[in-house]
Amino acid sequence: MKTLIIKWVIFALIIMGTCYLPGIEVESFWYAMLIAAVLTLINIFIKPIVKLLTFPINLLSFGLFNLVINCAMLYLAAYFIPQFKLENGFSAFIASIIIAISFCILKGKK
Repeated sequence: MKTLIIKWVIFALIIMGTCYLPGIEVESFWYAMLIAAVLTLINIFIKPIVKLLTFPINLLSFGLFNLVINCAMLYLAAYFIPQFKLENGFSAFIASIIIAISFCILKGKK
């Protein structure tokens, strides 16, 4: 339980770090904690379904379409949380790459 909370706080700090990209805003650290929870739930429940439906495109692009899926999941989280604003598509794309790499690193550590 303690490691789960530590990972959650680290993930929220990473989300706050992406706010330094132009076009991305989070109102406070508490909303970053909420965004981290929502992104985790999206990655657990919605993302596998989307990846299954887009498997042929992903296969043809040698997995590069996963970057587009990650960006779409970030926009989905921004849709649910109005205090998380994504104004620039390129910044959202870079932020989704940073968040995806950090999510994989956090997921791998036990």
